[in-house]
Amino acid sequence: MSPKANSTALAVILALCASPVLAQATTEESPAATSSDSAPATDTPPASGAATTEPTGSEASAAEPAAEPAESDAAEAEAAPAEATPDAEAAAEDAPAADATPAEPPVGAYYPRATHGDWSLRCIKTADGADPCELYQLMKDAEGNSVAEITLIPLDNGGEAKAGATIVTPLETDLTQGIRLQIDSGQAKAYPFNFCAPVGCVSRVGLTDAEINSLKRGNTGSVSLLPYGAGADQVVSLPLSLTGFTAGYTELEAAVAEMRAAAEAAPAPAADDAAAAAPADAAPAETEAAPAQ
Repeated sequence: MSPKANSTALAVILALCASPVLAQATTEESPAATSSDSAPATDTPPASGAATTEPTGSEASAAEPAAEPAESDAAEAEAAPAEATPDAEAAAEDAPAADATPAEPPVGAYYPRATHGDWSLRCIKTADGADPCELYQLMKDAEGNSVAEITLIPLDNGGEAKAGATIVTPLETDLTQGIRLQIDSGQAKAYPFNFCAPVGCVSRVGLTDAEINSLKRGNTGSVSLLPYGAGADQVVSLPLSLTGFTAGYTELEAAVAEMRAAAEAAPAPAADDAAAAAPADAAPAETEAAPAQ
């Protein structure tokens, strides 16, 4: 037998001898592999159980935020009518207020009774209904600034003056110069100041029937005064409108007649009430009116 054939036969013999050993090794490793493969299998049920339970909790958590917007929407839906309610109530309250008649002024307060042109008939509210009234006009300078005011009341004291006019000017008025009242192009008449108060300096003027008629027939008037410290050529002339004076004075006389009738019909006040009302008596105003100079 040749050497090559001998080596081949030897290799075959060695292979046959090694086959049982390799088979046994393979058989012994298979259970180990099976054991290692089955180990994860035993762990699989808990893993699958945990997987089944955990998604359920996360789904519940996801459901809670979904429920919260629904609750907040319901709360907003309930709040919307509540917010609209005050506006509706305010509108309901404003509607009657627009149609309601003005409340009566308190006792002692001025209230407007009528307006005639540039003159206002205003009265003072009293407890017994005998409201004294006066004819009033606010005088302004050329720039539209309110400077002085004039009020008139009829007089019934048996004197030459049939009406009393009270003119109030600023405190910064030269008292030594007094004031001057002029109707249209007629001669200006001078009147002195009587006193000054926090509201201004006051000049009380007595008007005769002729002077009242000149106011009724006139077109325009003026009241002149000199500011304190100003030169003699710096006299301020305030326009006095006579528009509506005749109608206003006629209604003033009617209002004064009503006041006197109401005062006579009112019950006589007690002695204490009469003493308390004495300082408010208008009699001094009638006697202190100064005649024109």
